Amino acid sequence: MRDPQLVYQQQAVKNASPLQLVVKMYDLLIQATYREDGQKVKEILSTLITGLNFDHEPADQLFAIYRYCQELARKNEFEQIREVMEPIRETWDEVANKSAPAS
Repeated sequence: MRDPQLVYQQQAVKNASPLQLVVKMYDLLIQATYREDGQKVKEILSTLITGLNFDHEPADQLFAIYRYCQELARKNEFEQIREVMEPIRETWDEVANKSAPAS
């Protein structure tokens, strides 16, 4: 039998817009900092870096922020990572919600 939670999570990802997926990545990143899972933090930051489109202006700034957070992860400075990433996550969430189609 399939795990209902896993099915729900898979459906949520399949139905998410690209902006909502970015917010989900930030959520996973922040959750990993609370668990102090440095490996997961670094993996998620690498995924975020890979997804950057350098044809658009904020990519360079985001790249620098993600690299800085990778360095903080190497030093196990998880609280500092949250201080940097939570406001950015909130901004992405606001943009995603403004872009979401009306129900």
